[in-house]
Amino acid sequence: MTTMAGRAQPASSEPYYESAPHFSGEELVAGYTRDIDILRGLTARIWKGRISCVVGPNGTGKSTLLKAMFGFLRPSAGQILLDGQDITGSPPHQMLSLGVAYLPQRPSLFPYLTVESNLRLGLWHARLKKSEIQDRLDRVYARFPVVESKRRQPAGQLSGGQQRQVEIARSLMAEPSVYLIDEPTAGIDPQTSESIYEIVAGLAHELGKAVLLVDQDIRSALDITDYVYVVKTGAVVASGPREEFGGDTDALVARWLYASGE
Repeated sequence: MTTMAGRAQPASSEPYYESAPHFSGEELVAGYTRDIDILRGLTARIWKGRISCVVGPNGTGKSTLLKAMFGFLRPSAGQILLDGQDITGSPPHQMLSLGVAYLPQRPSLFPYLTVESNLRLGLWHARLKKSEIQDRLDRVYARFPVVESKRRQPAGQLSGGQQRQVEIARSLMAEPSVYLIDEPTAGIDPQTSESIYEIVAGLAHELGKAVLLVDQDIRSALDITDYVYVVKTGAVVASGPREEFGGDTDALVARWLYASGE
């Protein structure tokens, strides 16, 4: 079987989305102030080797979902599960140790440090031998030639697209199994954005990571997506495998707009 994105899927008696997810937020309720909930019983699940994408209008809780799942915001109800284990309330530094990476929308590099120094900071929470650190650097450089070519430059001198590559490369240093990615191409030109989406797709479809993607560029994001959640006012109003939303992206966008009441 081949999906609309052209990816061959292994034969299985059970669709991946009916199997236990690798990482999930179950019936999450969360907000930034008391008695005002942004997330209202929202559930989102991701599987290894797959990308789940959350779409919806601005202000519906998409970024809040990622913050709650990574530990920046403790849910008042619901669970965060990793391979079925309840890790709700784990702080962000512990989430890193558990193999969960978070890529925020805003730049997160240290601009005056070199690219390689930023990469090494991806292992600040780990105690590894110098040889192991170098081995991971070598693997990251092999996957990101542009990053290697800029490794001795201050990160702040790189273009927006190059900085995004460095951020993804830095996260790979910790070898996470889960990626929570918020607006990966925000502020990046369309041509460079295409390469960023290819990198994000590679995290799941080549490296086997479980990816939860939040994005406003719906057409580009859904080109690489396996499972879709349509969110309105902090709750899921529609969800399912990408192919169930229609044979083309325009049909999916139309359904999203209808579900969002716009």
